[in-house]
Order: sequence, then C-alpha cells, then structure tokens
Amino acid sequence: MMAEPAAAWEPKGQGECIAPANPGGGWDITCRTISSVLQKTGGFKGSIYVTNMPGGSGAVAIANVATKRKGDTNLIVSASNALTFTVALGRTPYTFKEVMPLAQVGAELGGFFVTADSKYKTLADVTAAMKADPKSVTFSGGSAPGGQDHMKVALFAKAIGVEPTKVVYVPFQGGGEALTSMLGGHTQVAALDISEATGQLEAGKIRGLAVLSDKRSTKFPDIPTATEQGAPVNYVIWRGYYMAPGVPKEAYDWWLETIKKTVATPEFAAEREKLGWEPTTRFGDDFVKYVNDEAAQYKILLKELGFLK
Repeated sequence: MMAEPAAAWEPKGQGECIAPANPGGGWDITCRTISSVLQKTGGFKGSIYVTNMPGGSGAVAIANVATKRKGDTNLIVSASNALTFTVALGRTPYTFKEVMPLAQVGAELGGFFVTADSKYKTLADVTAAMKADPKSVTFSGGSAPGGQDHMKVALFAKAIGVEPTKVVYVPFQGGGEALTSMLGGHTQVAALDISEATGQLEAGKIRGLAVLSDKRSTKFPDIPTATEQGAPVNYVIWRGYYMAPGVPKEAYDWWLETIKKTVATPEFAAEREKLGWEPTTRFGDDFVKYVNDEAAQYKILLKELGFLK
C-alpha cells in the first residue's frame, strides 16, 4: 500500500493579531481588517482575535513577540513605518531582523486634520502661524517623539523653513487618542493617517488641511496635497504584518499565500476602499528587503532632522 501524502500545513485553533497600539489607530485597524476578511472569506478556518499591546510605538509588542512568542504559528502582528522609526531611533534592541516580516497589504497617505470650526482654514494659515512663532501651533499624533506622526510634522516644518525641533508635538498611544485630543480642543492639528480620520471626516466633525503626497487621496480627492500648497512633503505609510521568530517555513509560507489570496478578494478590496488605502502590496523576500532598507534610510533622515545624533 502506498503511504498517504502528508496533509499541507494549516493553523489549528484560534488565530491572533497583535495591534501594538490602543483601539482606533492604524495598527488596530490593520489587524481588525485582515482578521475580519480572513474569517469572512474562509481563509482562516477558526476565529482570530485582536490583542491591543500599546507602548513605545511598537517597541513593547516587538519585544514581547521576539522573546515570549517564538515559533508561534497562529500569530501575526500589524506594522507600518511607525515601527521602522522605533527601530531606526534605537528605542528597541529588536529590529526587523529579529522577527519575520510577512507582507504589505496596502499603503496610506498621512495628512493634517483640524476640527470643522478650526481657525486654520488652509495649510497656508498653519504655515503663516508657524513662521511667526513655531510654538504657536500644537500638533497631536499617535506615535512617540521622533516617531512616524512626529516625522510628518518635522518634514512639514523643514519644508516651510521652520526648525523641526522647535515645533510643539504631543504624542499619544495611537491615532484614535490623538484625534480625541484635537476634538477636545487640547491640541489644534492632528497628524494622522487617512483611515484614522475617515469616520470623523465623513461625519463632518473634522476637515483635512492636506495629504502628504504628490497625488491626492483616491478616497478624499477634495483634500489638497501639501505640495500643491507650497510644502513639498511626500509621506506614504505602508500597512503590513510580521510573524514571530522561529516560525517553521511551512507555517510562514501558509500565512504568506493566504494573505496574498485574501488581498486579491473583492471583500478585501471593499475594506481597502472604505479605509482609503492605496492598493500597494509587497510579499515575502521583497517585503523583508524593503523594511530593512527603509530602516537604514530613516536613520539618515532622523540625523538630518536633528532627532538622532
């Protein structure tokens, strides 16, 4: 009798996605989106739960995954350039080389947002105020000082000829909290990603002053780019996932192929459109190279902006 062929590997039991921030921010949205579509399309047979693990703009989560979750085949972790900044700043001893980068499933534009009744009607108003007194405008963001949202503000300051280290930036544990702070009048301008702002934009509670790109957002084409308004800042955020170190190749490959297939479904396309993500993807080795190259480039940028000696 011939032996039965070995069954292809697939996960058993519950899946988990760690979002390294509080609910409502980009990492949380990235986890909830893939979890929901994987379950809806049958890509993952069981249920997938989301664990929020805020702290240090991804530093707490990557340390936990690299040291306590080695070889966990049912775990994925959401990530973006915000983690690259944490790595480049040396705020964690762990880098993308200590975990297993998996895939980028979309790209998103960053931008500046104000309350509907804000005195700042255009980006030019913010520029004028900052040129008169760099400390007169308070920005909120969902990452630590020197992290992703702070970078948006620093690059904007540099583009308009204001010293980046003089600008007032108030950090929060995720974009949701940064938005709440601005809505509550504690800060004036929120440096967010489009998906974090979508709900309040659609409800008319906030306005977009600018997207940080050379092209307008496909979801909100009425928001002008910063470049159009005399501040050439191009800041695109990737959305993706990594796995714990020590995961066997067959498990990594299963997740890679499953996410690749899932991203190509109409269900995922609908979610991506809802969030205002652009359809940019990278998988496996391509993605590994991309994130490691990006970390090296960010070190140079952080030195130029005065955030890294």
